[in-house]
Amino acid sequence: MKAFSATRLRTGYTMVGVDAFLDRAAAELHRLHTLVRSVESGYRPDPSELVLRVTPTEISSTTFNPTRFLSGYCEQEVDDFLGVVAREFANLQKFMSAVAGAGRTGGRGLSYHAGITGPEVAGKLFTRTQLGVGYKVDQVNDFLDRVAQDLAVMHALVKSAGDGRQRDPGSFPACLAPADISAVKFDTTRFYGGYREYEVDDFLDFLEREFARVQDYLVVRSD
Repeated sequence: MKAFSATRLRTGYTMVGVDAFLDRAAAELHRLHTLVRSVESGYRPDPSELVLRVTPTEISSTTFNPTRFLSGYCEQEVDDFLGVVAREFANLQKFMSAVAGAGRTGGRGLSYHAGITGPEVAGKLFTRTQLGVGYKVDQVNDFLDRVAQDLAVMHALVKSAGDGRQRDPGSFPACLAPADISAVKFDTTRFYGGYREYEVDDFLDFLEREFARVQDYLVVRSD
């Protein structure tokens, strides 16, 4: 369960409403990720399985009741996190639509969900802090540049593996592992604008899952 800062004596989103919606989104996200892995392994889904039960539009348009005198969730943190969730569902929706289209035309269907690209990682923007604690910008940017480069390499390997050529298992590059992403630490700054910590942490959580998915796919293809 995603953790948000609690408000006191100021407006926030009701915790019950946010938790209920995120529980529903998490269950659907788990179903879709499982389906993606199955499709990547050759499974041909029934068209009904490709229909999203939670859509990006629904996520973006969802509103929550406000609370002022009772503790609620920080509105900005919830809104930012929902933006990340909506983008992930949008990527999955594109994949499911492509799989459905391939099935209608009698094709073999897609075998790989590209997800986020290296340039998208390198170009990720975060909110700057003002007189508050934040991660040092240069450290975050340098690390995301490394992530972007590794992701581009892995996507190229997927493309190579998909065209029928055999790769030498020993040629697999020394890319970051998912655990490397979750373990990274950044120095913080208080009096100079840094990146909001929770925004960076949320994005790194997403990247960790993405690296795990792509590397799992490559391992299957290289066996």
